[in-house]
Amino acid sequence: MLMTGAFRDFLGKVEPIRLKEPLAETLGVFVRDDAVLEYTFIDVVKLAGHACPTTAAAYLCCLKALERLYPGEMPVRGDIAITVYGEPDEGVYGVMSQVFSLLTGAAPATGFKGLGPKFKRKNLLKFSPAKMEPAAMCFEFRRLDTGKAVLVKFYPREVPSPQEKAERMGELMDQVIWDVARDEEKKQFQDLWMGKVQSMLLDRQDIDRWLRVEEVARPAAQ
Repeated sequence: MLMTGAFRDFLGKVEPIRLKEPLAETLGVFVRDDAVLEYTFIDVVKLAGHACPTTAAAYLCCLKALERLYPGEMPVRGDIAITVYGEPDEGVYGVMSQVFSLLTGAAPATGFKGLGPKFKRKNLLKFSPAKMEPAAMCFEFRRLDTGKAVLVKFYPREVPSPQEKAERMGELMDQVIWDVARDEEKKQFQDLWMGKVQSMLLDRQDIDRWLRVEEVARPAAQ
C-alpha cells in the first residue's frame, strides 16, 4: 500500500539521487536498458525509521560526493568504495554508513559477495579509526573504475541552528521522551525538529561552511 500523504510535503521536494544499477540490469529487474534507480530522502526515512540532521547530512554527503565523482555522468551503484573515518559504534557513524550503503551499494562485511568476478558489494564500505580533522566527520568516496576519489567533510557544529530554537527543542525533547509533554508541546517539538531537517535539505544555508568536498590526490606512480 502506498503511503500517499503520510509524509511532510517538503520531504518530497528534496533533490533525488539517480544511479545506474548494473546488477539489477543483469538480473532482469528493468524492462528498459536505459533504466535508472532513483532514491529519495523518503527512502532514507524508510530505512532509518525517522528523519533527523544525521540522516539529512548522510544524504547530502552522498549527493555532493556523487556530483563531484561523476560530473556530467550517471553515477554507477556498486562501483563506489567508501571509507568512514570513525568506528561503527562511535557517535552516528554507523547510522550514516547505513544511508551510504542504501544509496551507493557499498556494503561492509555483510554485503553481497558478487556473481563471479562482478558486482561485489562486500567490504566496499570500511571504517577507519583515523581522524582526518578534529571538528569534522570525514568520508572518502572512490570510484572503482577510475580511482577518482573525494573526501567529504561534515561539520555538525557549523550547521545553522538559532540558539533559542535549539534550547527549546532540547527542553521539549526531554518532555517527549519521558511522556510528560502535552499535545501542543509534542507538536512544537516535531515542528522544530523537522524544521532543522528541512533547513539542511532544502535551504542549505551556509552549506559551504558545514559540508565540504575535496578531491583526493592520487598517489604518485611508482
